[in-house]
Amino acid sequence: MDWDRGGFIDKHGEIVIPLCFETVGEFSEGLASFERDGRWGFLDATGAVVIEPAFPWAQDFHEGLALVQVTGESLAINGQWGFIDRTGKVVIKPEFSELHGVAESEQGFSDGLAIVQKDEWSGKSAYVDKSGTIVIPPRFSYSYPFRDGLAAATESESGDQGWGFIDKAGTWAIPPRFDWASNFAEGLATVNRRRDCGYIDHKGTLVLSPPLPPGEKDCATVWGQFADGLSRWRFGTKYGFIDHTGKTVIEPRFDLTDSFSEGLAAVQIDGKWGYVDTRGEMVITPQPWHTARAFHNGLAYVVTQDGRHGYINRTGKYVWQPTRQSIN
Repeated sequence: MDWDRGGFIDKHGEIVIPLCFETVGEFSEGLASFERDGRWGFLDATGAVVIEPAFPWAQDFHEGLALVQVTGESLAINGQWGFIDRTGKVVIKPEFSELHGVAESEQGFSDGLAIVQKDEWSGKSAYVDKSGTIVIPPRFSYSYPFRDGLAAATESESGDQGWGFIDKAGTWAIPPRFDWASNFAEGLATVNRRRDCGYIDHKGTLVLSPPLPPGEKDCATVWGQFADGLSRWRFGTKYGFIDHTGKTVIEPRFDLTDSFSEGLAAVQIDGKWGYVDTRGEMVITPQPWHTARAFHNGLAYVVTQDGRHGYINRTGKYVWQPTRQSIN
């Protein structure tokens, strides 16, 4: 973004799609959303408009379909949402409301099903297939997309108990006996009960439960999800990384960490962020960044302490020098 106009750069930091849009989203399945005159459409990697801006709001494409707002003012309470295909045709009619309690990154199709809500469902979530048929009725207060044929969900109004995993028929494949649960990643899912935190397999068996720091009860501050074969874990006051057997592969020496992506993980030491590889070797020396995100397509987004935004490559070199303007 520059002067409130958005465009796209390549991996070398060269502008390849001019900054001529009000706002742009991220590319997903070869298309990226953009805003023009208060309406959203989609463009391809050449910058060509493939779906004209006709929607008050639009999410990313997942499995060939994108969730879009079709009627009403942008994100207004009376807006109706449906799904379009890659030509912009509405293939699942707009009869759903804006999703609440579901992160934007988790909205859309996954494993052939998508989470939907309607106003008359009192905030409950259901799942539809690509024909628009509701295959799992609305009964969940909180739920996640399907991964590996299972989805974490709860019928608890508070969301702090009764988590389990449903199959695509809506049946409890893993009984709701956890205080919280998340998606499967690399065959394991994070769960917590009041007495322990750990990882279960697809049968619901707790296969990893490393020791918690003394007095710790908040699992979210301890664990991470597996990526590149490793997950973070906090030992005492420092974070390290464990493998699928629970073995400590990278010794705990970091104040904070992110998950691995493309073989690198952001780690914080003494207020500075750097990146380590899966052996624990520091490959990008810690810098005084306020924020350092995961690598995607060879670049990572960083924010300096004085609020400037930039991109670095895998050597830590800036390909887009930090600017005051916001970037995605």
